[in-house]
Amino acid sequence: MSKKKVLILDCGCQNFDQGGKLNHYYSDLAMKELEKMGHEVQISLIGGSWEIAAEVEKIQWADVIIVQTPGWWMSTPWQFKKYQDEVFVQPGIVGTDGRHHGDPSVGYGTGGILTDKKYMLSSTWNAPKAAFDKKDDFFGGVGIDGVLLPVHKAFQFLGMKPLPSFMANDVLKNPTLEEDTNRFKEHLKKVFG
Repeated sequence: MSKKKVLILDCGCQNFDQGGKLNHYYSDLAMKELEKMGHEVQISLIGGSWEIAAEVEKIQWADVIIVQTPGWWMSTPWQFKKYQDEVFVQPGIVGTDGRHHGDPSVGYGTGGILTDKKYMLSSTWNAPKAAFDKKDDFFGGVGIDGVLLPVHKAFQFLGMKPLPSFMANDVLKNPTLEEDTNRFKEHLKKVFG
């Protein structure tokens, strides 16, 4: 991949006794690894204070957006949904819904204007990998991309194309941080190298 401008949306947010440290760790790791490869990187802290206009500029600047998020109640933290609700609707980010007056029953979701951009989802879960991949387990075998389908569709509505997702599992009950760190580095090299 040629040299890219990458925006990392760090969704590590405060929740009870968990302070988002693991997702901050992955965001910082991604920044360091991508900069080593020659990419330019910015990070937005979704659980902190951010300004809509500045985030619009960052998204317009970026070639690739990485969402680094914990899995909370089968989705992302509400702070990221707030970010989407407030930033993704801004001029220069959202286009139309893609439908035409002649036949409004077709074309929904095809009016995105950010067609030259890509995105990647990277998530941390306390659930084991089998819960996502086994057909008879909790998520019915849909995998991480099936579980995060609404997040994928939000970016695709904007016209963006997906890059392969990354997931770290069992991060509280059976953590394997060193192994996951190495897998994440390899994932970034494969996708961005």
